[in-house]
Amino acid sequence: MAVPANATFCALGALLLGGAANVALADGACPTAAGPVALGSALWNGWGRSLDNTRYQPEPALRASDVAKLALKWTYGYQGGTEFSQPTVVDERLFIAGSSGRIYSLDAKTGCTYWTYDAAAGSRTAVTIGELARARVAALPRRLKRTLAHLDVIKAPSAAFFGDDTGAVYALDAQKGTLLWKTQVDTHPMARIVGAPTLYNDRLYVAVASTEDSAAANPSYSCCTFRGSVVALDIASGRTLWKSYTVLEEPQPTRKSSGGIQEFGPAGAAISSSPTIDGKRNVLYVATGGSATSVEQSLTDAVVAFDLADGKLRWVKQLVRPEVGTGLAGFSSSPVLRTLATGNQVLLAGQKSGVVYGLDPDHGGDILWQTKIGDGAGSASSGGASGIASTVGPPGVAGRPGGVAWGSAADHRSLYVALSGLLARPSNADGSLTALDMTTGAARWHTAAPQPACGGADRNCSHGQSQAVTVMPGSAFSGSMDGHLRAYSTIDGKILWDFDTAKDFQTKNGIKASGGPLDHGGATIVNGMVYVNSGNALLAFSVDGK
Repeated sequence: MAVPANATFCALGALLLGGAANVALADGACPTAAGPVALGSALWNGWGRSLDNTRYQPEPALRASDVAKLALKWTYGYQGGTEFSQPTVVDERLFIAGSSGRIYSLDAKTGCTYWTYDAAAGSRTAVTIGELARARVAALPRRLKRTLAHLDVIKAPSAAFFGDDTGAVYALDAQKGTLLWKTQVDTHPMARIVGAPTLYNDRLYVAVASTEDSAAANPSYSCCTFRGSVVALDIASGRTLWKSYTVLEEPQPTRKSSGGIQEFGPAGAAISSSPTIDGKRNVLYVATGGSATSVEQSLTDAVVAFDLADGKLRWVKQLVRPEVGTGLAGFSSSPVLRTLATGNQVLLAGQKSGVVYGLDPDHGGDILWQTKIGDGAGSASSGGASGIASTVGPPGVAGRPGGVAWGSAADHRSLYVALSGLLARPSNADGSLTALDMTTGAARWHTAAPQPACGGADRNCSHGQSQAVTVMPGSAFSGSMDGHLRAYSTIDGKILWDFDTAKDFQTKNGIKASGGPLDHGGATIVNGMVYVNSGNALLAFSVDGK
């Protein structure tokens, strides 16, 4: 399954690779230079905060009782267009990858700018921070060691990792914003990195997606040749250690279209989300999209486990649902690994069809339960090794069909699943948030998105909840396509707080910024603050705006 690495990489410096940290910054520059960056406990690093992609902040320094008091503290304006990435916060530093290719490092408390870096292409991944060496204690003369009450710790150099829309992965010096290395993990002209790279044990695991499904709508396009993959990189050099494809055979000519265009296959199984790490079993999990051709493959529309060491295929659970429309059986969100009260673990995966699965990671992804949300049935079904539904659970989820877009979140009790009607066939404007029991898949509560009047002719009137969910003790945060960010009680689904981001904002750095639909990257919660991207604005909230 693992293939020889043919990706190119170089570490020739920022100038040779067409990008550099900006020395002169616009209004909003920090008054002092940035210091070294070190990992700590108060952080949100990468996509899911933890290796198991729970999107759970256990220590938010924010009480659920204070969520209703959240107010805007400051706003930062991006020079590019709409941003879909998600803020990363490490060591009181905030890192963001931009759709224009500009990468930002800000002070997480004040929003001032430490540095920016211009990549060769746009990016929508969350940034992952990793230490390149161990921290060490400052060397002191022997005569002073007896008198000092403490020892100074020297922070190790750290890197900021992200991917771009050409299939390249970058490592920047997290303190200075200068380029350390750049690796092209896929050379297909339509390859792109959408899911944030996941860092584990000095290796960076990168999933590869593409835009070929959009190109295939053009009748003159020779569809299709892209194959999804997972790549393991050495974090120090960017060298490719292994690469495993989710389409096992290379595409070959198949037939000619009615217009005489040569077609190819097999292709597809793109991975649009961040890999999930299971250190206990020494595997990583990814969830794949559908086939891009009529040639079906065993790893499409599936949850797949690869060996962390060599990329060999451990197991695959294909979850094709023929009753749903084409393309809706695939996945665009990361699997979530959670430990139940029994001590057993469950792998949770939400599909574009609106079906959520509980899978057994110890038995090849056998279906433990499956729940379809938003079709009016709202029932949980259990399944053994065969995955055949056998028991219908209690109803409780109403609404028109929808699907899971960018990600769910899980605390120790429930999985919080946002649903967007924009993924249904036919599509609709509905959205909702549902809390599922992780052991049975039964719905604990379901809250439909409110239907506010849309303001202005250009206002997006869809209430679909495509944005990834974020949860902390007592509150789950979910954004909708009409621009509203809401906090829900994890107990009963009651809306605790609602902020309309679809408006103009005064910014710290003087750039005109306007909010809009909330999509892709979700809210980030660190040190009593909530950060979210909306339009070309980064919004930072705190209790009473203080």
